[in-house]
Amino acid sequence: MLKWPFAFFSEVLNHYDCFLYVCIVFNIQQVLGRYNIAISISLQIVIDVRNTYETRIGKFKRAVDPCTTAFREFPAWVDDQFQLGESDGQHTVQEFDILKKNSGLQDQKKLPRVAMYCTGGIRCEKASSFLLSKGFKEVYHLEGGILKYLEEVPKTESLWEGECFVFDKRVSVEHGLVQGSFKLCYGCKQPVSDEDMESPYWEYGVSCPYCFASKSEEEKERARARQRQFETWGVIGGLDKGRRSTGADDDKVRETKRLPNPI
Repeated sequence: MLKWPFAFFSEVLNHYDCFLYVCIVFNIQQVLGRYNIAISISLQIVIDVRNTYETRIGKFKRAVDPCTTAFREFPAWVDDQFQLGESDGQHTVQEFDILKKNSGLQDQKKLPRVAMYCTGGIRCEKASSFLLSKGFKEVYHLEGGILKYLEEVPKTESLWEGECFVFDKRVSVEHGLVQGSFKLCYGCKQPVSDEDMESPYWEYGVSCPYCFASKSEEEKERARARQRQFETWGVIGGLDKGRRSTGADDDKVRETKRLPNPI
């Protein structure tokens, strides 16, 4: 059974400040979590409003991926999907067509119920306001985002597949917010798996399979120089506070003269 704790946004006095916690399910008797009220929705499209480097490591079942590289591309994707034409993402178009056919949405001008989700909910708030301004009457988003869902929903009852990218040193998390298996490419800040690091395009601190082709040799060489500097002098804020305090590298540290005390 689908279990979606989405927050329903409605326009009241031209302000998007009135919301009702709901749960989009196929079974009206099924309620998930203390925030949710079970409702039955026959027509819905679930959209992942994150970017491709996030969606490729995990997303909800049956969710539509806009295949955006930045959130600023989302408005154009909405216009293409629901009004003017087709998206550049072939997989997304196919999923949208299937959902539209199964739900009985034959007229593209008839805007469907839309449910969205993102990492923590901030992007969904912006996307909700945009969709409401475009004429959508029923817009939902996942209360608390993916992180809240993974924190509260047991893995055995979850519809989440994969891991969730996070913008901190954990890189990715799983159910229970346990740290995931992905590492970070410091050349492009994208998540990489152990399999990705076996690729000939992987070079620590320089490139990965997702950015190797887009980087020039000059950019790669600059990244190598930066990585050598990190390895020699350490990282600012690290355990060595920016430089190595012991070992053979001490000989490389320049001595500085103390300025005389002011009179």
